[in-house]
Amino acid sequence: MKKRLLRLLFLSGTIVTLLTACEYDFIVPTPPPPPPPAGDTISFSQDIQPIFTAKCVTCHPVVYKPDLTAGNSFNALKTGSYVVDSVPASSKLYQKVNTGGSMASYITADQVGLIYRWIYAGAKNN
Repeated sequence: MKKRLLRLLFLSGTIVTLLTACEYDFIVPTPPPPPPPAGDTISFSQDIQPIFTAKCVTCHPVVYKPDLTAGNSFNALKTGSYVVDSVPASSKLYQKVNTGGSMASYITADQVGLIYRWIYAGAKNN
């Protein structure tokens, strides 16, 4: 009888421990900003490349792809399928820099907004 009671207590304690030991971190991505106003122009060379130069080229291309150095970044993003023209939420670039993405901690929310607006405007090399 004592053995049965001990087994039951042990099994109950194990189940409780297993149930309370599970922990999940839910990261909810920031919803995309509203579409930019009509006539909004974002320049790749003047608005987007400076973000890459200041925040990204330390690791890209030295350690990771795509090559985000000036003169190479636009082609690397387009040929590497990092940008889906006019659909920022489907673009790998936007997904990586948006809240919850692997690169989100490296740039500011304003910079994420610029990248979103650039993609939304057609991701032009301007």
